[in-house]
Amino acid sequence: MASRESSIRNLLKAVSSRRWHRPRPWRAKEESEMVRRLVFWWFNCRDRNRPSGREWARQLGISHTWLQRLVREFEADPAGMWELQRACGDPTLAQLNEARECTQRLKKLGGLHPRRRRRRADVDD
Repeated sequence: MASRESSIRNLLKAVSSRRWHRPRPWRAKEESEMVRRLVFWWFNCRDRNRPSGREWARQLGISHTWLQRLVREFEADPAGMWELQRACGDPTLAQLNEARECTQRLKKLGGLHPRRRRRRADVDD
């Protein structure tokens, strides 16, 4: 198993390479911001019928690990999100759909990370 120091050395060597480039994002900034607002809205909901974290992540089309990371961030420092909530109001599905359209436009232009399709194991082999 590699040590932490050798991993850091290898990372620094890779970043200093001429071929290194910043990875492309998975979605548009607008959609990421809308997801953050919707997760914050869900996090502060005190309704008994509130969906679970996994279910909410599934409805938003994100991984539950990203939802958990956002929740930890909100628990640590919610002030910035409260300011955004006051300035913009409650997020709506129409705003999310507009942000997703922006993501689709960027995807067509090639500005986002390409989705990889998983190969299915052939049952006949």
